[in-house]
Amino acid sequence: MGKRIVAIFSTVLILLTICAGRVLALSLWDDTLAQTAANQQQYTLSIPTGRGNFYDRSGKALTGNGKKRYLAAVAPDQQAAAALQKVLPVSRMGEVADLLESGKPFLVSLDAPVQADSVVCVPQTMRYSSAAPAAHLIGYLDGGGHGVSGLEKAYDELLGSGSGGTTVTYTVDALGHFLAGEKPVVVTQEMQAPEGIALTLDADLQKTVEQAADRYLQKGAVVVLEAGSGQILASASVPAFDPSDVAASMKDTDGPFVNRALQPYTVGSVFKLAAASAALESGQNPDAPYTCTGAQEVEGRLFHCYGGEAHGVVTMRQAIAQSCNSYFVHLMQSVQPASFLHMAQLLGFGEKDTLAPGFAAAAGELPTLRSLASKQALANFSFGQGVLTATPLQVAAMVNAVASGGMYTTPSVVVGERDVQTGKVNAATKPESHAAISQKTASLLTSYMRDCVETGTGRDGKPAHVTAAVKTATAQTGRIQNGKEENICWYAGFFPAEQPRYVVAVMSEGGASGGKVCGPVFRQIADTLYPKSN
Repeated sequence: MGKRIVAIFSTVLILLTICAGRVLALSLWDDTLAQTAANQQQYTLSIPTGRGNFYDRSGKALTGNGKKRYLAAVAPDQQAAAALQKVLPVSRMGEVADLLESGKPFLVSLDAPVQADSVVCVPQTMRYSSAAPAAHLIGYLDGGGHGVSGLEKAYDELLGSGSGGTTVTYTVDALGHFLAGEKPVVVTQEMQAPEGIALTLDADLQKTVEQAADRYLQKGAVVVLEAGSGQILASASVPAFDPSDVAASMKDTDGPFVNRALQPYTVGSVFKLAAASAALESGQNPDAPYTCTGAQEVEGRLFHCYGGEAHGVVTMRQAIAQSCNSYFVHLMQSVQPASFLHMAQLLGFGEKDTLAPGFAAAAGELPTLRSLASKQALANFSFGQGVLTATPLQVAAMVNAVASGGMYTTPSVVVGERDVQTGKVNAATKPESHAAISQKTASLLTSYMRDCVETGTGRDGKPAHVTAAVKTATAQTGRIQNGKEENICWYAGFFPAEQPRYVVAVMSEGGASGGKVCGPVFRQIADTLYPKSN
């Protein structure tokens, strides 16, 4: 028994000796633990190098051109507090006070640099100017510099791929508090700029469009396409927001963050262009007369022209120019619903328009072929009412098919990735195109649309210095506001009429009529682009 106890004691003693030796070796010869302890006493702040920019079709920067500011790494001490108090307004100083009291180093943006040993200032350029163009398309960033919406979100990883910048490392205690008297270590690495994104937008035209939209629209949108290519030259949504001060728009109940150019709305009579296309392509005679009495009966239900107006004897030309609902209700009862629905699909309705990875305009809604077996549903569809909805971008794309001689092209806004060193652009995939209507049909519709702006419902939007071809709409929504039904108003067309260069679609939430509310927006854009020459 005694021998067993001695053996156990000896074994324990040996193990304790080995452990003690290992601890002594670690403390004397292995600096791993010492290094780990040192790392725990370091606190590093990283000041980013910036972000890749968006550029318009001519290479003009649309972002990264705001005012100059400074991002400061602050070690919280009395010297830093006194320096910040000299440059920050009282409201911001109140916010910074909590950070100073925390005792931990922090970052703060400043309008002017400060002189203090405990504050390291790095100059930066604000991403957005006070009047940032195409805010809804481009989007905005969160507090961490990542894209929240629009193209900023779609290309967040690419735009944030730059390397380099400034790091500021502090000595802190176990709680992360700055140790007074210790100087920070500042390291600056050469910046490698991230790639940028080249867009189809025209910065000058974008400004023109935003000015016209702000002047005439309370809530609405404007889209301008390059005729033929379908490239988005400008896009505005009203009301807008300031991406450099997002918080200021948060309390606005009119939805300033909604991109109305990409949201679906009741279409109304602008859709008569699709109905006319289906009728003409199926062999209907556009010169056949129809007598409008202000309403057309279908299976016991009356479908009225807007305001109950009786247009008298009309052909397709007058029906488009004067926007006669009854004519189209009557006409489309003679067109196969399948052909009509297929034409709408050929013209882009019912499909999302993908503008960038994960960023697309809404698809809107089309009636089903089964639902169009009802003659009353077909009647509604004939003049753009019923379940049909579409975005301003889709309406612009439909009109572009007419302006292009019948070719439908998917709208696009991204040209490709731009090398910031050379300015060269790696072009993205070319948008899809297909023949939607014949050149003859497109030519007839152009002629009818010219009558609309000259003598019809589009007179209020007639440009002073260039010819145009347009179609208007005043779509009923069934929503009642202040005792009146809210309309969705439209004015869509192109100019010059003979050789189209620009396609414009204007939409207003509310208003008496498309011609009166949206027409002036179209006119101002056209007259700005084609001023009178003396």
